[in-house]
Amino acid sequence: MADNARMPPPEIQRAAVQVQAWLDQQSATPKSPEEIARMSFAERIDYCRRFPQSSLPPWRDPRR
Repeated sequence: MADNARMPPPEIQRAAVQVQAWLDQQSATPKSPEEIARMSFAERIDYCRRFPQSSLPPWRDPRR
């Protein structure tokens, strides 16, 4: 049973939930190809932006 006298104010509790959700999102494990395929285009772009793009190999023109 929680002691209400020791609980933080409601706005602090809401902020803590938002911060925890953000932290969980930042440390999420990579999704499987099936999960990525089910995402919308906007969700895929947001997902890809979480990872550093500088670690990818340079793009090569497939026509050459």
